[in-house]
Amino acid sequence: MKAIKKILFWAGLLLLVINIYGLFKTMRNPELYQLENSIKNRKNDVTIPYPEIKKQLLRESNETEKDFAVRINKVVNDGFAHYWKTEGTDKYYLRVPVWENYLLYAASFIDPATYKRYEFADYKKNLERGTGLCSSHSTVVKGVLLENGIKAELLDVGGRHVVVRAEFADKSAYLLDPDFGYVIPYDTAAISANPELVREPYSKMASLYYTEAKDPYTTDLMVDIFGKRKYVYSVENRFEEISYWAIWIIPVLFMLPYGLSRLKR
Repeated sequence: MKAIKKILFWAGLLLLVINIYGLFKTMRNPELYQLENSIKNRKNDVTIPYPEIKKQLLRESNETEKDFAVRINKVVNDGFAHYWKTEGTDKYYLRVPVWENYLLYAASFIDPATYKRYEFADYKKNLERGTGLCSSHSTVVKGVLLENGIKAELLDVGGRHVVVRAEFADKSAYLLDPDFGYVIPYDTAAISANPELVREPYSKMASLYYTEAKDPYTTDLMVDIFGKRKYVYSVENRFEEISYWAIWIIPVLFMLPYGLSRLKR
């Protein structure tokens, strides 16, 4: 029993050291800013570094709800890379690194379909990592809006794309697309009745891509998918929330038996 207590103590201490080390690390790989040079997909994909982007996501004293929503939509677009490829799983921390959360790291081997390339429910973690697809971009915008008292939800449009529906105090609503940096100043009912309303906001889609880009989204495609059914989209994960508490509690529990026995002596 004494040997087991010692093993648990040292295991707990190791986990504690890993956690503390992670406090001084960031999930945003600096190479992210040069990524577009190799993949040749989006032009000027990520131009705002972290953590400077956090300052730009603060609401200014004279900003209306709509002005703020439109601005942060573009800020997130400029501070986030559109990237989710298998080859970047560990390089760009699509798999949660062990020093960030060893439980989510372990889950990537137990349930790789969900956790090998993991999209955070916590928008601040997605923002720190700085890479993802449309849903990751949109999670950040939704989180910032909610923290500033603006009603927001994620929408899956046509099963192909995720955007943010922002509803303002005057009951009007915009659809925000931080993945492309565009804003549709209409609500879902108007767009469903007339998908052509999105043509003008997405009219410059071709300018976003390198000529080498594979299967780029086009203006016509966006009009098509916005004309299809829309669903509320969610990235909530209770395990993620619990795990960020558990990674600190578990080491303490491991260390406690041996520590108490030493104190009794």
